[in-house]
Amino acid sequence: MDAYTLKVASDWFVLAASFVFVGWIIYMAAGLIRKRQHSIMQKHLLERFASAQDFAQFIQSPAGQKYVAGFTDSVTSPRNSILSSVRTGFVLMFGGMGFLAGGYGGWITFRIGWVSLAVGIGFLVSAAVSYFLAKKLGLKEEV
Repeated sequence: MDAYTLKVASDWFVLAASFVFVGWIIYMAAGLIRKRQHSIMQKHLLERFASAQDFAQFIQSPAGQKYVAGFTDSVTSPRNSILSSVRTGFVLMFGGMGFLAGGYGGWITFRIGWVSLAVGIGFLVSAAVSYFLAKKLGLKEEV
């Protein structure tokens, strides 16, 4: 391949990596907004109960048990947190490598690539530490 073809291919690769990176950011923002709305909904639901007796009756109902089960799974299970960190780490790491591979001569893409690569590796290290801590603390059946 000649130099021009290589340059065009790398430009297309950087463009595709940029679109994937922007799409990932939008996906993460939507997830954050969804979690925030879910938290607000839970807060308003708990505020509706006039007394502890009303809340206890709600918890004993099938809908209340389903509500509490969904809430406790998201809070107590380290598996979801670890898998989310691994997924985020790999996306950032490979996105960074894409920026580094396609950023011939561009100092902005070069710096974005290194920062993204380093942050992705940080997420993977964090997930590994969380996994080993969960095993050491006896949470391995949930991991």
